[in-house]
Amino acid sequence: GNSLSQTWDLLDKLRKQLDFTASKPMDIQSHGLSASAKIDTFSKGIVTSVRTDTGSVAHPLFGRLRSDNYAEVVRGLMGDQRPDPILIPAVLTDETLPPAATNYAEATSSLQRIADACSILLQQRQLVKNAAAFAASASQYALTTVLPIPHLDPTYCFWRKSKMRRETQVNLMFLIRRICRIYAAATACVQQSRGLVAIRSTAFACAACVADAICRVKAVDDPSQFTLHYSGLSEGPTEAFGIEAGSFDKLASNLPIYDPN
Repeated sequence: GNSLSQTWDLLDKLRKQLDFTASKPMDIQSHGLSASAKIDTFSKGIVTSVRTDTGSVAHPLFGRLRSDNYAEVVRGLMGDQRPDPILIPAVLTDETLPPAATNYAEATSSLQRIADACSILLQQRQLVKNAAAFAASASQYALTTVLPIPHLDPTYCFWRKSKMRRETQVNLMFLIRRICRIYAAATACVQQSRGLVAIRSTAFACAACVADAICRVKAVDDPSQFTLHYSGLSEGPTEAFGIEAGSFDKLASNLPIYDPN
């Protein structure tokens, strides 16, 4: 009892050193007391002493915890209704284009449409379920099926047997790089597995082969100095460059690739 009295005296001394109280005045909620009790000093947030009268356990400042206008409070916390998000459809299939390109125009158009559709899908990955998987499948299809695989003989190679303009050459290289970047980003967002590593390595290898064949083409209108040096057609004592497979043969021998195509 003595220790409790000392505590109250200490609190009372501390209260006297304060010029104002940190409690806020009563709000619109009622604390359930009589009308005379609503105009006292305690209800106005003014505390003159920590020693209170009988019945002070009613805690009039707790009135703001009541939920008389619960519906209005909830609507105020929720705020205004958000508009529905705009969902832009992404078309991954086109009946007007063949499964595999038969000329440079079809190859360019197919890569452009697939890249645009994959970009729209990845931008809406929070609205479209499995958007990354769809983008990865479309990019993989573009690199392995839409673009014909080069041939060693220029007579039978799809990319070197016909004449190609420089703008077509630059556009194809740009679109292949864009598809590869989309494919890398999409495959990083899906569940990883040995099969995914296998097809990802194969798809990038196909993209490297196609890009290598395109770089060896001498444009009919304005050939690039890079392509001339790379293909060995430049003037002077020069030879053609090539891409080394490195450890890809060892990596591919241990990957679960079941489809020879």
